[in-house]
Amino acid sequence: MPDHVPSKPIETSETLPSLSKEGMRVTIIGMVTNIILTIIKIIVGFFGHSAALIADGIHSLSDLLSDFVVIFSIRLSALPQDESHNYGHGKIETLASAVVGIMLVVAGAYICYGGGIEIYHFIQNVPIEKPMTITFLAALFSIIVKELLYQYTHRIAKKLDSDMIEANAWHHRTDAFSSIGVAVGIGAAILLGDKWAVLDPIMAVILSLYIVYIGLKILYKSINDLMEASLSPEINAEIESIIISCDNVLNCHSLKTRKIGSHKAIEAHIMVDGDMKIKDAAGIQKNVENCLKSKYGRSTHVIIKVEPFLPNKVVREKHIIEERL
Repeated sequence: MPDHVPSKPIETSETLPSLSKEGMRVTIIGMVTNIILTIIKIIVGFFGHSAALIADGIHSLSDLLSDFVVIFSIRLSALPQDESHNYGHGKIETLASAVVGIMLVVAGAYICYGGGIEIYHFIQNVPIEKPMTITFLAALFSIIVKELLYQYTHRIAKKLDSDMIEANAWHHRTDAFSSIGVAVGIGAAILLGDKWAVLDPIMAVILSLYIVYIGLKILYKSINDLMEASLSPEINAEIESIIISCDNVLNCHSLKTRKIGSHKAIEAHIMVDGDMKIKDAAGIQKNVENCLKSKYGRSTHVIIKVEPFLPNKVVREKHIIEERL
């Protein structure tokens, strides 16, 4: 029985710690950057008379807090399996993504509240002091730095297939977007004069709604994963295709999938020739496991049950699937 040739190199146990180190490195870089930006934006916003820039600094502070959450969860999720956690500690990543999502929602709501108070004061004929030019430059600086940080973090998240780091990447981008709004509001207020200084808090409110939207989106996905939601239909179809393509597999059914942190968990039943020896059937089972792990990584949890091929059961399983659809 010829072995299936893996489509890409299989990760070894030595490579897994390096992935954790890479995730830690990108998070620490983001943390240091957020410390610097938080200090700059809050101080410049205070002395430069820009409520929007101060609010943006608070958003950067929430980024900083999320960095601490991510670092903590990376440490825990890298722990090996033990008697109390047979599937490892990967779920801490999903929980951390939910925390990051909550932080985004809270930060967006806070910015919206602060901007709303400024707008209300303006409507009540309370003058809003025009921002200084340095606040505009600080916002531009934040946009550039945060977009670069998003691109870097997003690339690492895709490489590691980590929802937690991807959530943190979006935290960086929402900070960049909020800084764009702040820069537009400050720039308009500076160019148009004191009567248009209200554009500063108006833009802060608009961007805060987008921040809340991103936070809710991340929170929804995290809660879905915590509730053991299956992988996407596209990935499930790909998994079935990989299993069927393995040597001597006659049919595949009862596929169940989910995520454990950044890793996938796959359970499936395969059918083989009923006259085959147990030893040969076990070899097919192992080959299917290797096929899946070569595609999705050695940390993928794979459980394959082998059954004899029965035409009647194939028809019954097909009927059950059609009823579900």
